[in-house]
Amino acid sequence: MFRVKIALLSVLLSGMILVGLGFYSLSVMNKVNIDRIDREILALGQGHIAVGPPRGYWKNFEESLRFIYREGKSDNLIVQIKDPGNDVLFQSAHWPAEITEEFFPQFDRTMSTPPSVQDNRASRRGPPPEAYSACEGKSAGIVTEFINPRGETVKGICEEENGQLVLRRTVSRDKRNGSDANANRPSPPPKESDQSDKPQPQIKKPYFATIKTSSGVWRTGIMGSERVTMMVGLNMASVYEDATRYRNAFLGIVPIALLLLAGGGWLIAQRALKPVALITRTAEKITVRALDQRIPQVNADSELSRLVEVINGMLDRLEKSFGQALRFSADAAHELQTPLTILQGELDDAIQHAIIGSEEQQRYSGLLEEVQRLKMIVQKLLILARADAGRLELRLEPLDLSALIESAVEDVSAIAPQLQIEKNIMSGIIVKADADLLAQSVRNLTSNAVKYNQENGLIRFQLSVHDNKAILIISNSGAPIPAATREKIFDRFYRVDSSHSKTVSGSGLGLSLARAIVHAHHGDLVLDPAAVNMVSFKLSLPCSSC
Repeated sequence: MFRVKIALLSVLLSGMILVGLGFYSLSVMNKVNIDRIDREILALGQGHIAVGPPRGYWKNFEESLRFIYREGKSDNLIVQIKDPGNDVLFQSAHWPAEITEEFFPQFDRTMSTPPSVQDNRASRRGPPPEAYSACEGKSAGIVTEFINPRGETVKGICEEENGQLVLRRTVSRDKRNGSDANANRPSPPPKESDQSDKPQPQIKKPYFATIKTSSGVWRTGIMGSERVTMMVGLNMASVYEDATRYRNAFLGIVPIALLLLAGGGWLIAQRALKPVALITRTAEKITVRALDQRIPQVNADSELSRLVEVINGMLDRLEKSFGQALRFSADAAHELQTPLTILQGELDDAIQHAIIGSEEQQRYSGLLEEVQRLKMIVQKLLILARADAGRLELRLEPLDLSALIESAVEDVSAIAPQLQIEKNIMSGIIVKADADLLAQSVRNLTSNAVKYNQENGLIRFQLSVHDNKAILIISNSGAPIPAATREKIFDRFYRVDSSHSKTVSGSGLGLSLARAIVHAHHGDLVLDPAAVNMVSFKLSLPCSSC
């Protein structure tokens, strides 16, 4: 049972750890997948926003997505692009209507160009200061010239701008000592490299949300600049499929892991309890007849080794005390035999020499009865002491138990003729026993049945065979023995309260002696609790010939 508890405890603790680890792994996997999707959305969106393509670029954006993500995978991607006027520049054909910018309240929706950028653009596009000074005091449309900081002579036409005249159109540009070869030739357009002066878009902080729609669950991100606002979504179906596969695999592995853990816990508990099992087996062999046995030292932890030492020390003290008690009982019973025998002889002699019927003879007769009773108690104590020490010598021989019980019935009829006797004795039951001791055990039972019976009561004898055992049941009418005292009646010197009358003689050793003799014959003697309105004792012995 203890091994089962250890195994169940290991399964419980390990199961809790496995379940916790499974949930934690699932949450980590979901977080990693969402982070991966967010990075993919961010790379797709900001890669186009940072370039700042012209308006016509978005017309062929669908083909670009199909080329990049392949035909099948592009269905799991949705894109919506709006300009500063909230006009849709591009929107995927399967864009869910439930996804709007309202899911991103923290996103900056302002589309105007920052003042710093406007000032930067104006400063880059405006003419140099020399263009204003060259047209000072002149009229619009007048061709004039000025020398720029590089020492070149610049000719152009004065035009009005914001209420001022400025040299706008260059007619020719010569060095101060150069020729007029480029006169009347318009200035070349700026080179392609000059576009680098164009200000870069100002990227806004992106935000992400998981949105559930009728077409599925989409991980959606919003981002943009002062030129466009872009929302990109990826279908979460593949993520959920991965999570489902992981959960199913985990649920399939957990029972197997728990079974393995239960087996491992059982083996560990069995190995740990192996020294305890050895101690238990050895302790079971230690009985009254084998108090000299000791528990061997085990190769185990110091705690178990210490336990073995303590138990062996206790057995040493117990054997010593029990031996002293047995020796005292045996010695006392043996030593009392001689003076009691002498006293009995003296009283017999006194009774013989006393006047017949005199008061002196009656007194000597009473004393003789008490001496005989005391002598019987001493004999019983001696037998019990030998039985306790396992030294009760039995002269085993085949015994006709049926004939012994028939003789006991005749004795009861002679002693108590007023009692009714019923008998059901099976003939021919042979047991291997010591005739004198077993007869004494039966006499003790019949004596109790007579002494503690009701007036004109009933005594029933039943002898039968069951499971190769001879079963003897002796019952007498009388008040049932209370349940609280049923086990105590076999204790030495114990008598039921109702029997402590002075009119009922007895020492309280009869039942204990009877049971000790039966146990010495490898049998048993118990009070039969099934008897109704009867006091019934059940004696069982191994049957030799049944």
